[in-house]
Amino acid sequence: MGYWGYLVAAKSDEPLDTLPELATFGEEYVEVKPLANGWQQAWVAGANDNPVIGAQQLAAATGHPVLAALILDSDCGPVAAATPSGATWSATLAKSTAIDSYDMPDDGISGAVATSSFAEWATSAALPADQSLVTQALDPAATGPEHLFTLLLQATGISPIT
Repeated sequence: MGYWGYLVAAKSDEPLDTLPELATFGEEYVEVKPLANGWQQAWVAGANDNPVIGAQQLAAATGHPVLAALILDSDCGPVAAATPSGATWSATLAKSTAIDSYDMPDDGISGAVATSSFAEWATSAALPADQSLVTQALDPAATGPEHLFTLLLQATGISPIT
């Protein structure tokens, strides 16, 4: 059995698990770890199935961009990003698995369009967007959503490339 819950990356002077807005994703905080330059990653047992809502609320509270993904049994999951000014982006990690194994509807958005729209969101968030890493992360046939989320963090410079 894989991981069920949220992965959330946000920048804050306070530990993420002390911010009430993190509870938008769920009440059970599994772990919070520091990344680089004030960024943190939280693992949260999720209650809300829409990562856009939580990302928007946490971005407004921290004044920094937020990326969040709802991971379904380490198979796939919706991913979203938000800026404090309200710019949002969303897609699906391991999209083919989501459609084939979880009966998620196909939104008709190709990997190329998802990659392009992520780059636009990253620009609005004043973050870089390494095209190669974003393309790998948003490839519909890719697997391992935790790793794919990490690729998005690395593409934007939130997490160092290891």
